[in-house]
Amino acid sequence: MLAPFHRCMTLVQQVLVELFMIVTDTFYRTKYRAASQQLGLSERAGSGRRGFVVIQIDSLAHEHLLHAMEHGYAPYLKKMLDREHVLQPYTCGLPSSTPAAQSAIMYGNSYGVPAFRWYDKERGRTVSCKLPANLKELEENVGQGRRGILEGGSSYSNLISGGAARSLFTLSTFGQGSLLDGIKGIGFFVLFALSPVRTLRVLIMSVVEALYAFAERTASYWKDKHRVRWEGAFPLVRVLAHVLIKEMQTFAVMVDMYRGIPNIYTTYNLYDNMAHHFGPLSRPALRAVRAVDRQVRQIDRMRRLSAARYDLYVLSDHGQTPAIPFRALHGESFGQYVAHLVSEPVLTELLEEEVEARSHIAFLADELRSAQDSLPPTTARAVRRIREYVERRHLGDDADELVAASDVVAVGCSGMAGLYFNQAPGHLDLTRIQRGYPGLIDRLVDHPSVGLVIGREGHRVVILGKDGRLLWDGEPRVVGVDPLRSLDPAGWTLAEVLRIAAYPKSADLIIFGSVLQGVGVAFEEQMGVHGAFGGPQAYPFIITPKRTASTFAGIATSHDLYTRFSAYLPRELQKSAPPKRPSDARALTGPHRGP
Repeated sequence: MLAPFHRCMTLVQQVLVELFMIVTDTFYRTKYRAASQQLGLSERAGSGRRGFVVIQIDSLAHEHLLHAMEHGYAPYLKKMLDREHVLQPYTCGLPSSTPAAQSAIMYGNSYGVPAFRWYDKERGRTVSCKLPANLKELEENVGQGRRGILEGGSSYSNLISGGAARSLFTLSTFGQGSLLDGIKGIGFFVLFALSPVRTLRVLIMSVVEALYAFAERTASYWKDKHRVRWEGAFPLVRVLAHVLIKEMQTFAVMVDMYRGIPNIYTTYNLYDNMAHHFGPLSRPALRAVRAVDRQVRQIDRMRRLSAARYDLYVLSDHGQTPAIPFRALHGESFGQYVAHLVSEPVLTELLEEEVEARSHIAFLADELRSAQDSLPPTTARAVRRIREYVERRHLGDDADELVAASDVVAVGCSGMAGLYFNQAPGHLDLTRIQRGYPGLIDRLVDHPSVGLVIGREGHRVVILGKDGRLLWDGEPRVVGVDPLRSLDPAGWTLAEVLRIAAYPKSADLIIFGSVLQGVGVAFEEQMGVHGAFGGPQAYPFIITPKRTASTFAGIATSHDLYTRFSAYLPRELQKSAPPKRPSDARALTGPHRGP
């Protein structure tokens, strides 16, 4: 039904992109020299220090990248491999989510990050990694005693900054300054004045993206038996993230490359958004890969034209596994199911779409607030009225905390869920859970949408599957069938499960959704999941230059990338003290593949 529409929209996109890209090398240099001068930024190219640019395609699994290249959705990435780059998969470890992966990549430490969202018993609140205050605290914890790989560099559209001196759309640094601070004129918005074609492209593509959002959601409503609910905020997220923010972060990276900023890391979230909503190999998700592929082409063009020497890396932080929502399979949410088992109210929070929309709007509102002082009075008043209306309409007075008053808290987080029991401040042992809620654990283990249930008994970790269990007490003891091998045969899973089970903020019962015949179960309204393992979700990729391929050949998990990227830092910045807390986790659980 949508085939003619897709062909038409794709043709429009291709024409716009080619118009935008038909410029000479001289124009590129002139353009970004003018941008740097207008922005009041000094040129730093030619310093002699080799730098790196990392482009993260959020949530794209290695095998799904291969599929995209094979079907023509990533032509430039394929060209890079044919020319001077090398592709390899790696394992991201657990949890297979962006906060843990970026912590590991940027600081070599993901200790204490049990999921994308978890419940803090001590504070009585849910911690979401879509909220800036939580990301700021997370970065302070994982970065303690360590140097980030972006010291003196730039962070664009990431969750954490990696110690960057300059950030845009980076959650952990939101509110700590603006991109316009110290920049003359109208600052970053000069990008529109410098490129009328880019301005026109942004306006047209905003309309196109909104039409896509409506058409694809309508088609999925009528066509798909299993589908996610229609979220009112999602079209807004698409226009902001897929058009405006995408163009701004690409422009920022290219200006920094012209200036010779040594370390640059940017994340494109387009694919992650679409894969969650429509599935990892859906047409909307693959279209998002194509959109990012075009941004990679622009950035690589600037790399080849800039006076500074850069190594370009393209990677993903984790993958996604196709999934069906728990609600679509069973007619109720996971939290509602648990409430029936425990015969009491269970607090659940599933609000990521609204949080994501608010974060994008907050970033743009913050930049507009900074721009007002540099604008003519009439324009400044108009900008202020627009900003105030948007803040009242879409931001409100929502707190950065979600307070829980229930004795049982269920936190569904993509392919992983957690149950917390407020009867004890620390981890509640399995025997106490069984005593307080008879039959709960057995019912969870037997549920068709549950793959694993992980709990603790004193210093021991217990992993429960349908046909067997594994007890870790300094060494593994298996009764029946090894529950890990029934879900994923990879040899790294035991060490990773033991590691996250030891985190102070991990759930009392950690639950991995089942993955059968390549399709998992989503504890949120998603058609693609990550966070646990099973299927492609734990197997991202990295594309490296051939000149550094041997250095990156031995990587096993995200933590290994830290040592490779930190080698670019000056010697005086490479010295860092190891964090204190991971040693406690190793003593408790044994095998460990992190720092």
